[in-house]
Amino acid sequence: MVDPADFQKLRSPSALRLFVEQEREKVCADPEDLKRGLLKKGLHKEFLDELVSISWFAVLAYPESYQINPVLGNQAYDAVVYDDLGNEVDRIEMTHPHDGAAEAEDAKLVVEKHIGKVKIGIPGDDFYALTPFVLETCRKKSKKDYSKCSLVIAIEPMKPFGGFEDSYEERVHELLGQIASIHFKARRVFLLVLPDRLEEVNFL
Repeated sequence: MVDPADFQKLRSPSALRLFVEQEREKVCADPEDLKRGLLKKGLHKEFLDELVSISWFAVLAYPESYQINPVLGNQAYDAVVYDDLGNEVDRIEMTHPHDGAAEAEDAKLVVEKHIGKVKIGIPGDDFYALTPFVLETCRKKSKKDYSKCSLVIAIEPMKPFGGFEDSYEERVHELLGQIASIHFKARRVFLLVLPDRLEEVNFL
């Protein structure tokens, strides 16, 4: 399992990304730890819901000379960012909107029966299903003070099927517009489409 001290160690963006991938490989190589990971037991929840996304965001948003310090706990941020002189330059509040109940049920099926639910639909259905959870999370976040933070909304929809790229782009920009209509108390707000697409929300 992920060590709390290792979880919170200062790392450059690329070193944090490497650490996350190495830890993921360790978990996948251990059947019992993989079960705990799927069920988000212990630090696996923070690792999957926060650190994976923070590592991608850090690579996309900050220079390699910066240091990222993930922080466990219930404070109003998940990581502190320092520049090459050791000065604090940002804080990251990561949120990962999703259908938690459905994902937990599916993970339990995978652990018990080694197969999850089969879903049938048309391209883009998963994006539309995700949108209400994103907007609900954003509305809740808008009521809190993140004035010292970069607020990052991380989502992981399916990649677009061939021929549906334009429709996928429309969904992304439509969601950006919906998020932009919400007033946040934050330094900056980003939409992170995992793994490696980062869009800053431009408010009117």
